[in-house]
Amino acid sequence: MFLDPEFLPVYESLPEMDVFADVPGARVALLAASGDGKSDGEVHVEDREIPVAGVDGHALSLRIYTPVSRSTAPLPVAVWIHGGGFVLGGPNAEDATCRRLTAELGIAVVAPDYRLAPENPYPAAFDDCYAALRWVVDEADALGVDATRLALGGHSAGAALVAAVALAARDRQGPRIRYLHLGYPVLDDRLETESARAVTDPKLFNRQGAAAGWELYLQGSDPEAGYAVPARAKDLSDLPPAYILADGVDPARDEALEFAARLSGAGNSVELHLVPGVPHMFDVLAPAIRASRRAVAAWTTAFAHGIGAS
Repeated sequence: MFLDPEFLPVYESLPEMDVFADVPGARVALLAASGDGKSDGEVHVEDREIPVAGVDGHALSLRIYTPVSRSTAPLPVAVWIHGGGFVLGGPNAEDATCRRLTAELGIAVVAPDYRLAPENPYPAAFDDCYAALRWVVDEADALGVDATRLALGGHSAGAALVAAVALAARDRQGPRIRYLHLGYPVLDDRLETESARAVTDPKLFNRQGAAAGWELYLQGSDPEAGYAVPARAKDLSDLPPAYILADGVDPARDEALEFAARLSGAGNSVELHLVPGVPHMFDVLAPAIRASRRAVAAWTTAFAHGIGAS
């Protein structure tokens, strides 16, 4: 498939790697490449633990980012859910994104360190992310945030969890979410689209990786039940406005496009951006290329507007 010429040098340098074949090793490598989660001159960082209802002995870790220089008015707040194929990552993995949103937009960001598969299959990650959302709303006054300006955001598997949590909040008459950001979301375990069949390059996130991530996450759960697989949801009505970022060379491309069309068809407000010639996580792999800079600037501007950040 076509690759953006600016991305080609990055592609040539990529190794062939299957992170799902060695999850412990991939976790160590990702941790070494992640941010440090420490406060700096612009952003204050604090770690908290909260209980998760119905899960004995489990305390969910949250990382809270707030601007160092802030007014006394309550801040807009985003719950940011990290990616990692349901098996990798933590707040440090997307520390740079959370820190940038806090500093640039003047908002609070709460990043849950949800339980990972395969040790904790569905619904563990979903339960943790929903608990984080509920906690932010319940503790809004203590946190100094405005629960009426609440967004959910994430990339890849994190975006799948964003969609799942939004569906649950609607069905359970839970927190009112103002805006959703779904960056190159993996939404469908069936992998029956043209892009899912076409993207098999071992240097890129491909069909094999997508299938492995879903298998480790679901582990025998009924994909039609609950909120495991957002694309299988029968009803997509009455959801918050959403921004969907899709990649041209991504096995998840077509499921993202289909989900956007279904959201729009169900009467929701949807902004869709398809970036041609780039693979899954292109902005992480090649942040300096023009496609990455344009895409990040566009979704950040839309996020600021969607969450009501001035």
